[in-house]
Amino acid sequence: MEPINTTALPNASNTEQGHCKGHCRMILITLYSMVLLGGTTGTILMSCMMFKRKSQSMIAMIVLNIIVLHSILLVSLPFRLSYYFLEVWEFGSFLCRLVSSIIYGHMYFTFVFYVAIVILRLLIYFQKLQMQQLQKYHVIVLSIVIWTVGGVIFLPILFLQYGIHPSYSEQRCFEFYKDLSRGEFIILNYSMIVIMISTVVILFLIQMGVIIQLIKALWPDMWAHQEYRAQIKSFFFILVIVVCFIPHHVFRVHFIQHYSEIDNSELVLYNEIFVALTTVCCLDMVCFIGGVIH
Repeated sequence: MEPINTTALPNASNTEQGHCKGHCRMILITLYSMVLLGGTTGTILMSCMMFKRKSQSMIAMIVLNIIVLHSILLVSLPFRLSYYFLEVWEFGSFLCRLVSSIIYGHMYFTFVFYVAIVILRLLIYFQKLQMQQLQKYHVIVLSIVIWTVGGVIFLPILFLQYGIHPSYSEQRCFEFYKDLSRGEFIILNYSMIVIMISTVVILFLIQMGVIIQLIKALWPDMWAHQEYRAQIKSFFFILVIVVCFIPHHVFRVHFIQHYSEIDNSELVLYNEIFVALTTVCCLDMVCFIGGVIH
């Protein structure tokens, strides 16, 4: 795939560079504002609730990791909102790359922790793992492994490799799609798409099978059983992945193939919206609080 010649296409430069105009900017501003407000509220309330309960279960510790991830993302959102309000990036290239890396790092780390919760509960359901065997140091080790492996794999790629295209401007940000002209990033993107979609499909089918089994066994009082409620919570995590992450990855296939075509340059704007949709998972804690109160 050949890189875009921005010099030869001055009339399309704003669109090509992902510089959102009109309705696209309003969608992004609305979406990020909603996530910032709702995500901050949910994160604070969930943190206070967990602090009061002082729960040290493995699931609770993984949720704590998710809260940390959400907090990091939420801190970066005002910078994005500033850019879409002012239409100019005023914080330098270093912070642009950092903020850009955070949104992708947040998505993949959150995905891994969601999957960890689902798999743990499935293992417990199929009696491959006993809750009594899970101790605090197990989840600490698991968290360290996930953060370390994820940091070693993703952060150097996202932060050190993305953003080196010569056409990047100091006054523009979030234009790192131009690096998709490089073969290694095309392979990386396709690999992540296949891994995420395959994992979600497999877990979705297994989880639905478990829930159907429990409904048949416990009907009509299934909500009175903790095991059923636990599996529904696991299904909630899968649903968040399907709603927030999968649309971005499905659209990414089309985007990689066509973003450099002049006639389809508006795909850059749509890509920004799908990227913003991944941040909606920060509202998961609001849903949890609502569920717990209910």
